[in-house]
This record gives sequence, structure tokens and C-alpha cells, in this order.
Amino acid sequence: MRATRLFLLGAAAYGTFLLATLPAAVVAPRVAAATSGRVTLAEAAGTVWNGSARVAISGRGFSAVLDEVRWRFQPARLLSGRLAYAVEARLGGLRGEAEVSRTPLAWRADGLRANGDATAIAALVPLAAVWSPAGEIALEAPQLAWQGERITGAATLDWRDAASSLSTVRPLGSWRAQATAEGTSVKLSLATVKGPLRLAGNGSLDLPGRFAFSGEARAEPGRERDLESILAHLGPRRADGAHGFGTR
Repeated sequence: MRATRLFLLGAAAYGTFLLATLPAAVVAPRVAAATSGRVTLAEAAGTVWNGSARVAISGRGFSAVLDEVRWRFQPARLLSGRLAYAVEARLGGLRGEAEVSRTPLAWRADGLRANGDATAIAALVPLAAVWSPAGEIALEAPQLAWQGERITGAATLDWRDAASSLSTVRPLGSWRAQATAEGTSVKLSLATVKGPLRLAGNGSLDLPGRFAFSGEARAEPGRERDLESILAHLGPRRADGAHGFGTR
């Protein structure tokens, strides 16, 4: 009997050791399969509980490769029925963090924050490279929850002291974009915080991918000549003097 108990104890300890040291590389094919190839991991290191990898993300008209993603298991969250990880990510000069978890009903991201150099915009949206964006960007989303194509939550994106190679005016301004999601619909808004280039607009994203946005750009009174070139790039001049831009 004593030998049996020792054997079972040894087997349990060995199983725990194997689970605790499970290499991160075994997760890569499972992540790719679970996301239908939209998320892939490369150069995975560490374990499934505490590790890192390069992560490629692709979607409808969107693709990005995160230079490094680090994750750390949060065992205390099991008490509230969540399997959670503290996640940190880096894309060029842009760094972000969040706690990502799975509940019985949905995925969650809590305390999502990212900030850094606006040059990262070109890595996320390749068409923006011709603008050579500069300045500082900051993203905040207190809580997001999603399951399939349904999502709830709100996020705010600030672009501060923005600049572009298409204009000698520096800074062009500081702008704020806000997104509010409920179900399969995401409402979008854009407003100017300060600066000579005044941007405003509204739009929507109907998941899984129908995007519509209508905006306008104006120069601060007295700065029309300084901003003439970049306004022309943003869109055609309307009868009211604003330049319209957007998509439907």
C-alpha cells in the first residue's frame, strides 16, 4: 500500500513537472488552427505559462507582425472563473499591455494600454507609409469582451503632436478617435483636440468587415495657405471650404 501511494505521488509530481515545463512551441500550431491561420506564432520560447514569441496577425485588409509578445500566467484569476495571462507586446517603438482572459462565456481584455512612436502606424497600415507619420500615439480600452463576431467595450486612440512628411507644419495637431462596440456594430468618431489641422468625422464598422467613414478636414483660420498641400492630399475641397475624406 505504501509503495502504491509513493508511486501515485511520484506520477502526479512528474505529471505536474511536465505540465509546468510544457514548451511554448507546442502552442503555435494550436493558435494557428484555432484562429484559422489569422494569428501565427514564430520563434516561440519559454513555456505555455511564461514565454514569448513573434506574432503575425492578419484579417480583412489588415496585417501586422508584432516584434515580441510576452505572456505570464495569472493563477489567482482562476478563483473568479477566468483563465488569464498578463500580456506585453512590442511593435517597433509602440509598446502595449493588457490582461487577456477566457471566461465560460467570452474572451476578455482588461486594462489595454499602448503608447509609443506614431511611425508604428505605417507598420499597421502600409498605405500610411507615404505620409511618414510622426508624433505620439496612445491607446486605452478599460475592458473589451468578444465571442465570435460579437464585441462589447470602448476604446480611445490619441495621436498627439502629429506630423507628416507631406507638410512642413509641425505639429499639425492632436486628434482623438473613439470606438464604442455593442454586438456586431462598432461606432467610430474623430475629433480635434488642438492644432491648426482640424479633423472631424463619424463612421461605423459592421462586423465581420463592412467599414464606412465620413470625415472633413479644415485649416485653422489664417493657416489655409500653410496647410494647402496636405489638405489636397486628404480629399477634394467642398463648397463650404472643408476637404472631405472617407470611405463607404
